[in-house]
Amino acid sequence: MDVDRFIALNDPVWQRTAELARRAGRRRDLSGAEIDELLLRYQDVTLHLSQARTTYRDPALIRRLSTVVAASHAAVHGARVARLATLRRFLGSTFPAAVWTCRRQLVWATALFWGTGIVLALVFWRAPDRLDLVIPESYQDIYAEEDFVDYYSENPSVVFFSRVTTNNLQVSVLAYGLGALAVIPGALILFENGAALGVVAGLFLQRDEFWSVFVVYVLPHGLLELTAITVAGAAGLRVGWTLFAPGDRSRPEALGDEGRRSVTIVLGTALAFLAAGLIEGFVTGSPALPAALKITVGVVAWLAYLAWILGRGRRAVAEGWTGALEELRPTWAPIDPLAPPTGPARPVEVPAALAGGATESAY
Repeated sequence: MDVDRFIALNDPVWQRTAELARRAGRRRDLSGAEIDELLLRYQDVTLHLSQARTTYRDPALIRRLSTVVAASHAAVHGARVARLATLRRFLGSTFPAAVWTCRRQLVWATALFWGTGIVLALVFWRAPDRLDLVIPESYQDIYAEEDFVDYYSENPSVVFFSRVTTNNLQVSVLAYGLGALAVIPGALILFENGAALGVVAGLFLQRDEFWSVFVVYVLPHGLLELTAITVAGAAGLRVGWTLFAPGDRSRPEALGDEGRRSVTIVLGTALAFLAAGLIEGFVTGSPALPAALKITVGVVAWLAYLAWILGRGRRAVAEGWTGALEELRPTWAPIDPLAPPTGPARPVEVPAALAGGATESAY
């Protein structure tokens, strides 16, 4: 039997097993008949996994069956809390999938934050007289020559790290919370923070110190830090927009789904802020490190973060991850994106055309 025939013959069994395991993982009661069915299907899929490994050796099929078997095992035998496994699942699949699910809102958040900063920086660079309306002319030299650089070195690294990390978390929670409130307040927060960044960048562009000062002291930590703020803001915008456009779900159901996913994103961005705070506290203001090394550290950290949330996020969603908090339960099984929607519980039927010519049992 070739692999396509094997999948077609047994796919209903796998879908049904995953459905029962998923319901058990969400603490939904199973009837006595369903429990007996889960026990039977668990044995079936375990046999199919063995066949897939020894006969077909298809990585995608093995990964799918391994997930269903693991979820069924946890549902049948009881799941122990595996903190390390839960952390790996969160970092490797749940968080990046949650961010990828918010990719459209991420585009809007990026435009509001980064777009505003870039546009205003260019405006103040090409029209220096307008900068006086935002920063008093008498303070511009003091800020650029003293306050800006001293900010990164006037406190011990540990104290500075703690302070900036706390501040970044507060900004991200504010951007998320106001976005979730009704979209517009969150959009204004992103716009205001982007405008503040644009004003400072415009000042250093005007003074011809953009590359020698601004980039050296902002880019190492700023790329990662500001991207994480953008992601948190996007999560808030998605929740807020659900108030107006819940789609084919009821509004309470939609808000519940997006709220659980957004919590995942906020938790994940906290890790990004921790990394950005370490860079800002121990790399950005360090007089012992050359500027090129500081910039390299910042760019590498930023690219790694993008690969994590976008590259891995896209693959995780393709594998069936949704980014919801319930995915961290040991009994959760990803929904197969290629499988047809599952309806009410029904007996598993083998297609007659396949059953008639099959040389192996489905069980």
